Amino acid sequence: MIREHLHRIWGLAVKEFQQLRRNRLLLAFLILGPIIELGLMGSLAGGGIKNLRLAVVDNDRTRASRDLIAKLDRTEELRFTSHADGVAEAEHAMQDGDIDAIVIIPPGYGSTLSDVAQSAQMQVIADGSHHAVSTVAIGAAQDVAAEISRELAALHSSANQGPVELRIVARFNQYLKDRPHSITAMLAIVVFEVALVVAAQTIARERELGTLEQLRVTPLGRFELMVGKAIPTLLVGLLDFLLMLGLAAALFDIPIRGSVPLLVLLTAPFIVAQIGWGTLISLISRTQQQAMLFVFALAMVEVAFSGFLVPSADMPPAMRVISYGSSIQHYLVILRGITLRGAGIRSLWLPSVALFGISSVLVLLAWARLRVGLDAGSVRDRLAAIFSRLRDRCQRRRTRRSTRKQTAPKEWSREPA
Repeated sequence: MIREHLHRIWGLAVKEFQQLRRNRLLLAFLILGPIIELGLMGSLAGGGIKNLRLAVVDNDRTRASRDLIAKLDRTEELRFTSHADGVAEAEHAMQDGDIDAIVIIPPGYGSTLSDVAQSAQMQVIADGSHHAVSTVAIGAAQDVAAEISRELAALHSSANQGPVELRIVARFNQYLKDRPHSITAMLAIVVFEVALVVAAQTIARERELGTLEQLRVTPLGRFELMVGKAIPTLLVGLLDFLLMLGLAAALFDIPIRGSVPLLVLLTAPFIVAQIGWGTLISLISRTQQQAMLFVFALAMVEVAFSGFLVPSADMPPAMRVISYGSSIQHYLVILRGITLRGAGIRSLWLPSVALFGISSVLVLLAWARLRVGLDAGSVRDRLAAIFSRLRDRCQRRRTRRSTRKQTAPKEWSREPA
């Protein structure tokens, strides 16, 4: 009996693979598309903001001020473009979008810098309309100021040595690059998109091509149909994940400090969760285009609650509770923990249990919806049939009550003598 079930499931899985092989455009999209997307997004993200246009208002015009301008220009983030005669002229150029940051060197900067008893000052004006640009510009100016302070400390070590010496060490990301954090998030989102798109087209494609009726007359059961449709999606998702993980490690130097088998094992329930979502979408969609619209809407909601744009801890309380149901959020914790920190299952058991719970709930919902029927309007028809039976039952009760009242014997009223 079990052998027959496995034989029918394997036959359906082979049929799905043959359909994928015949559709070469879809196959190229599923295999090469995620790799190209990760490569493009990884090349654009994480490289940092560079060559911000810098204008300098030099009111000192000494050797020290020129050395400061040269140090600012040597940074990767800032690029010296022009001298400004005054602050108003520089601010007007920033308002027009010609420059991104302004550095104002006050008079007496050089003389103050040579005096160990005083502190030299400079002012930085950044374009706050772009948060990332302003943050990078201010950080670059702070690095230059710290470099000048170290040079002065080397010359006047006895005068400038303070009571506290600060040494900063960054674990797991020595140079504090943003690329490992962003590329791991992109990898999770691409796997989410591929698994969801493939799963959402399974039954919707059969319905649109007119082959759904052929599946009805086959000896396949509901469970066999669901498992047979899920196996190709799971294997394609795992293959894409392994290819993109290798690309991230080879091309973008993303470290893989933890166990790869454990990561693959915990990636499987993440893909299964998307199979559950995709099966639900495929069952309620009449066409593949309608299924893609549902996929697009679900992807926006998942990404919004995943912590990719805004950390879940910074969300309002109600949205934070809803974000616990996002499979991407828990998978990002697992993915970054294994690859970037080398964490094991002992420290990742909570997001792992949450991910298994979410995938189980979604699979059960898809199974319950599949039990109702394969038609897109089967739930509506089933509810209409239930309401119709309830209405008929109420109508029969009213009829019985009216019949009892009509056939009941009348009581003769006795009047007093």
